[in-house]
Amino acid sequence: MNGFDKRADLRWATAVRALDSLHRTTAWLRCLSLAVLWVSLAWMPGSARTHSVLALLLATAGAVLALLHAYPEARARLEETGEQLPVLYRLFDHLNGTRGRASFNLPGLAEGCGMLVMGLALVGPFGPDDLGVSVMIVQLSALMVFVTLVFINIVCDAGYYAPPEYVKVGNDQSMGAAHGGLVLLRRLIPVGALLLAAVLFIPAWTTSLAAVPRAARVCVVLGVGAVAVVWWSFDRVLDAAVTTAVDTEREVRDEACRDLHSMSKTGVAMAVEAEHSDRYERAEVRGLLRDALVRIEEMRLDWLDPGRGPGGTAGTLWDAVLCVMGSELRERCDLEPGCASVALPSTDYQLARRVLSDLVANAVRAGALTVRVRVSLSHTPNVRGAGAVRIQISVADDGPGMDSDALGRNSSLVVLNRDLARYQGAITFAAREGGGTRVDAHWFSRQPAEQWPTETDTTEGE
Repeated sequence: MNGFDKRADLRWATAVRALDSLHRTTAWLRCLSLAVLWVSLAWMPGSARTHSVLALLLATAGAVLALLHAYPEARARLEETGEQLPVLYRLFDHLNGTRGRASFNLPGLAEGCGMLVMGLALVGPFGPDDLGVSVMIVQLSALMVFVTLVFINIVCDAGYYAPPEYVKVGNDQSMGAAHGGLVLLRRLIPVGALLLAAVLFIPAWTTSLAAVPRAARVCVVLGVGAVAVVWWSFDRVLDAAVTTAVDTEREVRDEACRDLHSMSKTGVAMAVEAEHSDRYERAEVRGLLRDALVRIEEMRLDWLDPGRGPGGTAGTLWDAVLCVMGSELRERCDLEPGCASVALPSTDYQLARRVLSDLVANAVRAGALTVRVRVSLSHTPNVRGAGAVRIQISVADDGPGMDSDALGRNSSLVVLNRDLARYQGAITFAAREGGGTRVDAHWFSRQPAEQWPTETDTTEGE
């Protein structure tokens, strides 16, 4: 089973919401094409005018209903003003019940039958014989636009993408897959529409139609081929949208799991170290575990509403990193003066918390007796040349040094490095003169430089 079958619910919900917009646009275009046909009646002889008006009525009624179908808010307003019209309620219930389902509905039937009536009685075999060439070309073109858009609405119906089982995504719900007969009809429509248009408009059924060059009639009829093009294009865009959504969901899940793993591992490891310390205090261990749970809960809430939090300063962030460490380990760590007031927006704050938590925890667990941290900002062009804020976190320690495979396949830093690459960043490390290691993590903020908080105390990165 491929990825699209596994996420048929997502495919259907995406189709429902995308086609809402498409159907609104095509509904207006169909009404516009009918308006052109109605206006063209002014240039028709009186003997043919009544005949043509009758031919337009059914399609016009269907187009108006289709416009109401595409705008549920308009139906709601009409329901408020038509409380004494039970027929209106039944009609709107019918329209509401067909959303997201492949089924016959009143607007579609009216437009389909009206399309056939117009084709036969307006410009086709039973059309008037004494029209001018310009009027006939206008009517033929407007009619073919209407026909093409009607068939696009039929083949691009969200109900055809519904899985067999019941699906509910947000406020949208599907009652199952489309009937096999409708699926077969959908496949026949592009060729059938082209053949029907060719039969109705290419032969010179009337003197008016014969006055239009055959090449022009063929070109107009071939426009119906847009049905297949739009159908194919929509399916490709839908495939891409579903693939992107699935990849994004997987990425978000992976990142959430890594953050959860990093936070919980650090908190529990620090509590275990405090419990085995010669300076063991039960209250301190309880406090470490409580603080770790609080930080995990804060992280969970941030994932539920990412990027909406207030962010914070590097000082607040530093306190959050230290709170899950025992007092003995806290004494080894120091934030450089002046860095505490550096403010970070929500997304960068969360990323910086993970970077600091991992790098500082790695340093103290490696045996470093002194860990010095610096958080700095610099305004610089990003890879696209636009003004951006570059965030850099430096962690220098006097430990035994980094292993040569620190950014290798089996290192936890390689995962963090890959995440920073999404923000045009990276992790680098180097041995310090006199012993120890310096690790630098940098990335570009998604917050444009011109929108950066004015109260931020920025310092130039090294």
